[in-house]
Amino acid sequence: MRRIVAALIFMMIGAGGMYAAFEYHIVQSKEGWHLVPKSQAGLHDTYADIRKWQATTWKDHPRLAQSLIDDGKGNLIIQSASNGFFDGLFPGTDKQRSAANPESSQKRL
Repeated sequence: MRRIVAALIFMMIGAGGMYAAFEYHIVQSKEGWHLVPKSQAGLHDTYADIRKWQATTWKDHPRLAQSLIDDGKGNLIIQSASNGFFDGLFPGTDKQRSAANPESSQKRL
């Protein structure tokens, strides 16, 4: 009897996980984790780490972009699409300025 109950519990957990995978995007951005309802049910883009995505990456994920816009989180697309936009624009700037890098802080003085 225990095995049947345990099997039913695990089947319910699995069914709940599949429902969540079909109905929601789990998006990790620089602002944190977001649970976004999908605009179309399916397993596409169930999990997406958009912290390092660029504008060209978004062309491959139109359903995720539409779901973010529909949920009012279109600013995440703009923030991640601007990644790498200014890289190389100012080649003389030092990107690693911090307290952990004392050499770069002394160069400014």
